[in-house]
Amino acid sequence: MGTLDGKVAIITGGGSGIGFAIAERFAREGAQVVLAGRRPQRLEEAAAKIGRGARGVPTDVGDEAQVKRLMDSVPQVDLLVTCAGGAVFGPVEDVPTEAWSDMFKSRLFGQLSAVRYAVPKMAPGSSIVLCSGVAGRSALTQYAGGAALCGGINAMGASLAVELAPKGIRVNVLSPGLTRDTAIDWGIPPEKLGAFMDGLVDRIPLRRSGTVHDMADAAFFLSTNAYATGQVLDIDGGWTAV
Repeated sequence: MGTLDGKVAIITGGGSGIGFAIAERFAREGAQVVLAGRRPQRLEEAAAKIGRGARGVPTDVGDEAQVKRLMDSVPQVDLLVTCAGGAVFGPVEDVPTEAWSDMFKSRLFGQLSAVRYAVPKMAPGSSIVLCSGVAGRSALTQYAGGAALCGGINAMGASLAVELAPKGIRVNVLSPGLTRDTAIDWGIPPEKLGAFMDGLVDRIPLRRSGTVHDMADAAFFLSTNAYATGQVLDIDGGWTAV
């Protein structure tokens, strides 16, 4: 028997990258996994690869009505992990305010909407894992809006943890560092991307990037440790320790 047998897990951003790795891990542990993302074909392929009854529900997390429809598609929510949303990089004087606004709409308000519609379906003992990023604790060049976003998610997680504790629902935040096999567009010309990435790795004490499986292990811990709530778990190779 798996640790998550009988649990329903909704993973936004579950079609690829960190979200997919988390969904795959949860399914191996027995959860009925529902993947959410904007690309139907990618979701179908991801669900087929995971197997074990996994299914996809096409969802733009920046659209509250679609988030509600996602939650309405399941009878209960035992585990919620919100990984969907992109990133915007560039000099603060060049990035249009609209681009930052769109990122907040999907990554901050999208996570908040997911919590809003999941909570009525969550019983005591359920778990929510939000996703932020290393920029919430350590300055990252040309990512001012993203830094504000990640810091906001960290604060939101702490507040929700206190608010939902009387319901027996735990809330934590996974904060990934530099991670391989994700679809982040760094906004760097191809000929300069290698040097840029080397510069980031030089800031990491372990001198390497993480993997999506490192993040899945962390999400599994946060989702199953019954005494962990209100935490921001930095999985970043020591980036925020220096």
